[in-house]
Amino acid sequence: MDTKLKNTNKGGLGTLYGLAWLVTVVSGTACGILASLGVCLASMMDLESYLEAGGEEEWTDYNSWFVHIPDMNAFSDMLANLLTWAVVAAVIAVVALVVLSVLTGRFSRNEDGNIHLNWFDRFWSEIHIAGVCGFATAAVALCCPVVELFSMIYWTEVFVPTIADDHRYGPSNDFIIKLCIAGMAACIVLTVLCFLPLIKKLKAHKFWEKSLIGGIVIWIFGKLRSFFGGIRRAFKESDGTMTKVVGVLVAGAFLCATWLGLPVVVVLIFIFVPRIVKKFTVIKEGVAQVKAGNLDWKIPVEEDAQGVRGEFDRLAADINEISQATGIAVQNELKNQRMKTELISNVSHDLKTPLTSMVSYIDLLKTEGLDSPNASEYLDIIDEKTQRLKVLTEDLFEAAKASSGAIPVHMDSIDLDALVSQSLGEMDQKLSAKALSVIVKNELSGQGTCADGAGDAESSGDGCAAGGNGKASGGVRVNADGQLLWRVIENLLGNVSKYALEGSRVYVNISSPEDSKVLLEIKNISGEQLNISADELMERFTRGDASRNTEGSGLGLAIAKDLTKLMNGEFMLTVDGDLFKAGVLLERA
Repeated sequence: MDTKLKNTNKGGLGTLYGLAWLVTVVSGTACGILASLGVCLASMMDLESYLEAGGEEEWTDYNSWFVHIPDMNAFSDMLANLLTWAVVAAVIAVVALVVLSVLTGRFSRNEDGNIHLNWFDRFWSEIHIAGVCGFATAAVALCCPVVELFSMIYWTEVFVPTIADDHRYGPSNDFIIKLCIAGMAACIVLTVLCFLPLIKKLKAHKFWEKSLIGGIVIWIFGKLRSFFGGIRRAFKESDGTMTKVVGVLVAGAFLCATWLGLPVVVVLIFIFVPRIVKKFTVIKEGVAQVKAGNLDWKIPVEEDAQGVRGEFDRLAADINEISQATGIAVQNELKNQRMKTELISNVSHDLKTPLTSMVSYIDLLKTEGLDSPNASEYLDIIDEKTQRLKVLTEDLFEAAKASSGAIPVHMDSIDLDALVSQSLGEMDQKLSAKALSVIVKNELSGQGTCADGAGDAESSGDGCAAGGNGKASGGVRVNADGQLLWRVIENLLGNVSKYALEGSRVYVNISSPEDSKVLLEIKNISGEQLNISADELMERFTRGDASRNTEGSGLGLAIAKDLTKLMNGEFMLTVDGDLFKAGVLLERA
């Protein structure tokens, strides 16, 4: 819609623009003709007055304005009318030129709305100014022959030329007058053509940019701004180095201006310059070593009580830190590559083991048939391995969602004691299978109970009472998603049921390291030797048993870590010998 309206306006304005062009040229030419004739008549009147006053006729014998004026009143009226119409034509030409100036540039805009300059507009502004002045002068100059030749035309009622010369300049006078008028119109056209680009450049704010003098001035100022801006940035960014260097050089220049200061400057040069060059050489060698891959290379740095001494020493210290950071990045990348390789190997092993069993027992069923007495046993094993693959696939899917943050989180005030008690109740069968005694302690309420998974009651020194369900009380509330927090606790207790030492104790502790935080810790003794770091244990498909004989997928801790992060919490692991401790730090509700 906007484009259509724009085109409609352009059509109407385009007609007005063309009409203004025509009026400018015609009225300008008419003004020139009328003004020429007026000048001619005024000169005749001056000559007539001169003769009536007793002037010498000999002076007028060779003057083309020597005419006979039969009626001076008619002559004066004609002169007044000519001058009036000349002024009217001039005003019309000026108004038309103003209209042209206003409309110039409206029909040549880019997509962003800026005025587009064509090849003629991009000429230097000085060329256009020279064109305006030159062609306007030529139009005025063409009026001179017209002024002279008009006096040789018979105006019977006004004047009669006394010098008959129909071929003043060779061709007929009429032809010369027509030729001059045509040239006058052409000069007016060229004058306007050179004038409008100036207006267009002014509107586009590119008058100086597209001029020779302006371009030179802009270039000079740009260079000066860049020069002084560079000096200012050098002083600002050099951390005082530029100020010191310039100050020393200026002071040295003043000292060298005297015979007494020259020896002092020379001595100072031989004292300090070798030291500076030596430091530069050491830094250059260090950079070369780092570039060659020797990230352990350290550049010597001099320090005093205030720290690093000079600019070169600070530069050396920064290079050393870059080398150290690069070395750490390289080590981390090597570690990541190694862990990726182990991840692929572990996933392949975890998927291949149940699949191999399934394929083997399916082949046995094909060989022995469904009527075989071992068929039910084979089907039970296939079903067990199928469930194992199902659990592994679900864990993989859940780990991917938790890592990407695609799980919806609904934060609420959750009773941590009740959630721990519920999780212990649901995991009681698995914990009892390994004769694990769970001791729950709530430091925030001062109460605690012991859950004996094997059926043997134990008590703790803090007043922990025996109980079969491991229920803790105290009403500690945290900001968390109940479903996600339950999954975290389930993963941790499931990890305990798989890897804890059979018949050992498991400690579940609720405490508050900060007023606004609540910490849930689960501690147990590992059944296998833990020769792996806590960070590696939290990686996907990493297990505490290197042989990977347990039923775990190695995803439980990684899932727990990602789910805790989604709840704005912090997941922590600590391995101290065979002691394994997992912690979940959440905001207190």
